[in-house]
Amino acid sequence: MPIVAVIFLTLVNLLNYFDRYIVQAVEPTITQEFSLSNTQAGYVVSAFVIGYCFFSPIFGFLGDRFDRRKVMALGLVAWSCATWLTASALTALGFIGARILVGVGEACYGAIVPVYLKGRIADTVALNRALSVFYVAIPVGSALGYVAGGQVAAEYGWRALFSWAAIPGVVLAIGFLFLRPEVSRRSGGISTPTGGVVTGLRKILGSPLLVLLIAGYVLNTFALNGVAAFVVRHGTTLGLGEAESSTYFGLILVVTGLGGTLGGGFLASRFAARSDNSARSLTKFVAYSTLAAVPFLVGCFLARSPELFLTGCFLAELLIFAGVAPLNSVIVERAPQGYEAFTQGVTIFSIQMFGGFLGPVIVGALTDAAGSLGVALQGTSLALLASGYLWMRAIKHVYVSDQERSIDGRRDS
Repeated sequence: MPIVAVIFLTLVNLLNYFDRYIVQAVEPTITQEFSLSNTQAGYVVSAFVIGYCFFSPIFGFLGDRFDRRKVMALGLVAWSCATWLTASALTALGFIGARILVGVGEACYGAIVPVYLKGRIADTVALNRALSVFYVAIPVGSALGYVAGGQVAAEYGWRALFSWAAIPGVVLAIGFLFLRPEVSRRSGGISTPTGGVVTGLRKILGSPLLVLLIAGYVLNTFALNGVAAFVVRHGTTLGLGEAESSTYFGLILVVTGLGGTLGGGFLASRFAARSDNSARSLTKFVAYSTLAAVPFLVGCFLARSPELFLTGCFLAELLIFAGVAPLNSVIVERAPQGYEAFTQGVTIFSIQMFGGFLGPVIVGALTDAAGSLGVALQGTSLALLASGYLWMRAIKHVYVSDQERSIDGRRDS
C-alpha cells in the first residue's frame, strides 16, 4: 500500500469535509443574519451539492482520460478560492452562489481519488484498507468543521472562519506534483473508454449490483445529511447551547469516525480475506452494520435528555461509519472497465442530488409542516432502514456480477 500517498490524500480529504461542514456549524447564525425560514436554511446548507453533484460525472469522465493528479490539484485550488469567496457574501443568494462553486471544485477530487488508489493498489482487500484510512477524513474533517468552525465563528465571526479555511488548500495543492502515477498509466496498460457518456451510463445502469449499491448509498446519504444539517439545533432544544451542541457532536464524529471507519474497514478486510468472494463479504458487512445502526438512530431522536441523545448519536454513527470504506471498495472494484472514475462521478451525483441535497431540504420542510424537529428527523431513520434493505438485496447480485466479469474476460482473451 502506498502509505505516503494515502496519508497525503487523506489530509486533503480532511480539508474537503472541513470546508463542507463549517456551514452546518454556523447554520443558526447564518439563518438569523439572513432572516431565513427552516426550508431556506436547508437550501443554504445544501447549496454546494448543486455544483458537486452536477460536475462530478463531468470530472469523472475527464479523469478516465487525463492525468488524475492534475485534475485533483485543480479541484483543490478551485474549492479553496470559492471558500474564500463565501466570506464576502452579503446576501443569502451570494452565499449560496459561492457554496455552489465550492462544490464544483470538490467534484474534481471526490470522483477521482478512489480510482487513483485502485490504479496504485490492485488487490481488493488491500484497497479496502487504504480506503479505510482515506475515509476517516469524512468524520474527522466534519467534526473539525463543527468544533473548530463553531468555536472560531463564536470568537471571530463566520466571515473570518471562511477566509482562514481557504488558506490550507492552496498550500496542499503543491503536494500533487510529487504523487506517482498509477501503475497502469506507468506501464501504458490503462483501460481507456471505448465509448462516450451514454455508453458509460448504460454499463452502470445495466449492472443490478451497482444500481442497488448506489440506490442504498442515496438513502444513506439522505439520512446522514438530514441529521447533520439540524443536529446542532436539535441539541439546543434539549438544553445545550449552540457552541456546546456543535462541540459535543463534533467530538462524537471524531471518535466514531476513527473507530467506525478504521475499525470497521479493517474488520471488514479481515472477513473478506477469509472469504472466497471478497466483494460479497464486504457487501454483507455494509448491510449488517447499517441495519444495526437503525434502532440507535430512532432512539436518539426520541430521547428527552442530552445524555441519551448523544449516546444514541454515538452508537448509530459508529455503526454507519463502519460501512463507508467497504461500500466504496465494492463500487470502485465492480465499476465497468474503463469507466471507473465516471462511475464514481455518477455515484456522487446520485447520492448528493437525491441524498445530500434533498436530505436537509426535506427535513427542514417537514419541520415547518409538523412543527417538531424531532419528529422530522425520524424520517432519516426510515431512510437508513431502507438503505440497509437495498444492500441486503445487493448481496446475491455479487455472484451474478462475477459471472458477467468472467464472461467478459473470456471474450477479451
